[in-house]
Amino acid sequence: MSSVSDTDTPDLVVGVVNDVRQLVEAHVSSLKTDLGDLGTAIKSWLIALCVAIVTAVLLGVAIAATLTELVGLPWYVSLWIVTAVAICAVAGLVYRARTNGRKATDRTTAHATHVLEAGALPVTS
Repeated sequence: MSSVSDTDTPDLVVGVVNDVRQLVEAHVSSLKTDLGDLGTAIKSWLIALCVAIVTAVLLGVAIAATLTELVGLPWYVSLWIVTAVAICAVAGLVYRARTNGRKATDRTTAHATHVLEAGALPVTS
């Protein structure tokens, strides 16, 4: 093995180019594997989501049918009650998600402002 100072410039450049090419090939191969795994995970989540939607619809219909039989409400009133409860639940979840998103955005903005004021990052105009 020779030292870098003993290597001719063309040979050194060829070695660097080969090393970079191998590194890029390794990264591309890793990305292909990761993207394939991600695609499989997304497909699995979509299937699970579809099954969950069907299950939720069937659960809503079952609750409405139970209200109709036990309480004696007309079927359409039972369905409207179940629908109203579902809409309230979704509205609550959306409100909670928006609140958490705003908090996260505020924290990130405050942190970025602090970093810029501290001079850790150059400000470009």
